[in-house]
Amino acid sequence: MGIVTKVVIIFVSLIFESSECRASSHHPHTLLGTPDLIQVRGYPAEVHHVTTRDGYILQLHRIPRGRTPAPRACTHHTHFRTLKPKGTGWMQLKWFKNVLDGANARRCHPTQDRRRVVLLMHGVLSSSDDFVLNDPHQALAFVMADAGYDVWLGNARGNTYSRRHVRLSPDQPDFWDFSWDEIAQYDLPDMLSYIRNATRTPKLDYVGHSMGTTVFFAMMNYYPHINGWIRKMVAMAPSAYIHNIFFGYRLLSVFSHIIGGGSGKYETGRLSEETKTLLAGLCSPGALTRKVCLKVIALVAGPSRHEIDKDYLPVIVAHTPAGVATRILTHYSQLILARKFQAFDYGATRNLAEYGTLTPRQYSLERVTVPVGLFWSQDDWINTPKDVKQIADELPRVALNYRIPLRGFNHLDFLWSENARRLVYLPLMKFLKV
Repeated sequence: MGIVTKVVIIFVSLIFESSECRASSHHPHTLLGTPDLIQVRGYPAEVHHVTTRDGYILQLHRIPRGRTPAPRACTHHTHFRTLKPKGTGWMQLKWFKNVLDGANARRCHPTQDRRRVVLLMHGVLSSSDDFVLNDPHQALAFVMADAGYDVWLGNARGNTYSRRHVRLSPDQPDFWDFSWDEIAQYDLPDMLSYIRNATRTPKLDYVGHSMGTTVFFAMMNYYPHINGWIRKMVAMAPSAYIHNIFFGYRLLSVFSHIIGGGSGKYETGRLSEETKTLLAGLCSPGALTRKVCLKVIALVAGPSRHEIDKDYLPVIVAHTPAGVATRILTHYSQLILARKFQAFDYGATRNLAEYGTLTPRQYSLERVTVPVGLFWSQDDWINTPKDVKQIADELPRVALNYRIPLRGFNHLDFLWSENARRLVYLPLMKFLKV
């Protein structure tokens, strides 16, 4: 997974050598953040902040409704023939107005017509951007908003939207002293709690992609009661066991283990505005190097026969990667080598302090008791069919085990493919609807 950072460096060096790329015009969405990407498509956008119990300030993005508000279903009716007006003249008119206002309040009170609530959680090196980086009829967040959902988009600590802490700065090493364990232990449950309070809904749906599924599965080992908060869970490219990952990633994991777990950097993959602009130029439709962009995506995620919109590819590469703690990548490398689903391995001394044992805590998928829909693809190089099968075998309530019905659909096609609506999102919403 660290290969993404190396790719970015190669991209930047190439683009300086390409005068054609420097001269190209950029898509107007290139430097927009998630709220702006939502609003420019005609949807309402909200920004919320969640402070975790250990002090990280996370940014949540919300699309409370689709572009066309659905009329409220009014359930109470006032029969005026059974009422006797009070007063005369303007007093009588005022009385009728008060009765009508009260009837409307009773008939259309928000608590009587709540939209179904869903939280979308991104994968590694990603952010809330991933769910809005396409046309409204193709991006998952927009598709669900238009289908009547109150859509919330999460951002894990350390990515481009969640780089604040009540006392620490990203310039301090202590800020980055976390893996995805802490996202499972603090970020996700605190976001879910915030959403439940904000919407006053006892249960919501959950959709995760890649790491967004990892942290969900691990969270239930810390807080089994949260199973009661979730109506259904969708796992796109489910990730818990990953030891059958593409051979190149296994080699990188071995190499990382040999050199001691990393380069000494605390974060990886955050792009400056200058780099975003350069990458967008490199991948623009008229650039000679555009095919290199597609080859790199295939190298990272697996082969794909499902096109990414050529006009929107520059916007996508300007938003991904969105930054991640290096320890998260190290944690995934550990899973590959250990062939287990477990907490971060600090080494015997700190393991003893953190877990009370010399070895890391083992996570059990049996703790996930909500109905789960697994959505996976044959040609995903990261979350492979063999690993998905092991996940399916251990989850107690697999309500749907859905293989994408066409070959050549890779790890990132779940987010950006122009065919994702037909192949993934419509079956996904059908699963949630039942």
